[in-house]
Amino acid sequence: MNRRSTGRSRGAIKKSAKENSPKREGRAEKIFPAYCLPDGSVIEELRYLPAFRTGRSVVPVDRSELIPLPFGSVLFSLPGRYPVYFDSRGREILMKNPSRSGQEISAASAFLSSGYLRTYLPAYRKSDSAPSLSLWAYAGLVIKNGAFWVPAIRIDEDPRSDAKLHQNDSELRRKMNEMKPLFEKNRLVSQLAHCATEYRCLCARNFFLSRYEAPVPTTPSCNARCIGCLSKQEGSGFCSSQERISFCPTSEEISEVIVYHFEKVDAAVASFGQGCEGEPLLRGKDLARAIALVREKTSRGTINLNTNGSRPDEVKRLINAGLDSIRISLNSPTEEYYTRYFRPSGYSYRDVIRSIELALDAGIFVSINLFFLPGFTDMESEVDSIFSFLEKFPVSMIQTRNHNIDPDLYLDSIGYRESKSLGVRALLAMLSARFPKMKIGYYNPPREKFQ
Repeated sequence: MNRRSTGRSRGAIKKSAKENSPKREGRAEKIFPAYCLPDGSVIEELRYLPAFRTGRSVVPVDRSELIPLPFGSVLFSLPGRYPVYFDSRGREILMKNPSRSGQEISAASAFLSSGYLRTYLPAYRKSDSAPSLSLWAYAGLVIKNGAFWVPAIRIDEDPRSDAKLHQNDSELRRKMNEMKPLFEKNRLVSQLAHCATEYRCLCARNFFLSRYEAPVPTTPSCNARCIGCLSKQEGSGFCSSQERISFCPTSEEISEVIVYHFEKVDAAVASFGQGCEGEPLLRGKDLARAIALVREKTSRGTINLNTNGSRPDEVKRLINAGLDSIRISLNSPTEEYYTRYFRPSGYSYRDVIRSIELALDAGIFVSINLFFLPGFTDMESEVDSIFSFLEKFPVSMIQTRNHNIDPDLYLDSIGYRESKSLGVRALLAMLSARFPKMKIGYYNPPREKFQ
């Protein structure tokens, strides 16, 4: 066993793929498993063959699934989780013992940069005392030719997926200082500045750098109680990824942000419904007024709503006000799985379906934000449900999202009933073949690219 790279953090090695590419002669085609030591070191296991996981099943590594770890990705150790490998006879090997140095080991994983969809999970078995994992999407990780490789596919060629775009802190600070006098009384801009710097939110950075899609968080409250909510967790045992916005910006503050972005950026998008807020439909009346104020001043840009689709009447109100596109989040089109995950309060799955119907009837661009978990989303029964849903509701786009949640927590919570896994790549190919007019991607497109 050899040390391949070292990171001094508890659970994460925050280095780019380029930085984590040690070279080794003589092993050009061999693939090795990886595991972690308590200090964050990633170790190459030379005695066994690597494994991945799909759903609850452990499977051998398929070389065709592997790509080099994308730039901007992060490595994680998985506490209380022992790596699983295969021996040369295809038998599962549980690496539960300490390393040769006597240190406790844990499974290794990767969190992919945006625009990439994982196709397999890391293979591990939990100890009885294993804590719930933090809210990240964990992908399998192996070492090939001295470098890190992952089971993944680039799902969107949009330039927004290039993590190098965000290696520009000095430019960001300069732009924020230039814009500060323009928005002295706008609390929403202050919120975006906090997100851009404190959380390094890539979307918030776009606003200050005048490019692509600008976020427009507006709503502190929510009517869903999702397992693994990114912005608010009460009694869950783990921290949320970021604080939720704590105030309700006015329609004037909202419209000022959107108009500024639209006037500065060609093919711009502004989106309600961010990771740092609750459900924007709870402020439907105020958002409709903000949209109207925007359209009084400019016809440029695309106004988009990211939502749980819980209030069809408010969806209709926003469409009538001038909403251009809508993205509705689903973990599954199977009602029982949806309800057990979102845990809706004051609405039902049927309300979500009604919102989709209204948006399709109105002729606006409709996306489904589909949370992908290998072994669940691509299992036969779920694929049948997805296809049945798309036949009935011909949406414009599926946005594929790696589901940021502990896989076991998720599967246990929704009452997962396993069926044969077809593979994430196979599912994507089937979707493209059966629904050739439907886009598959990662980002909300501007209306210039709707067709």
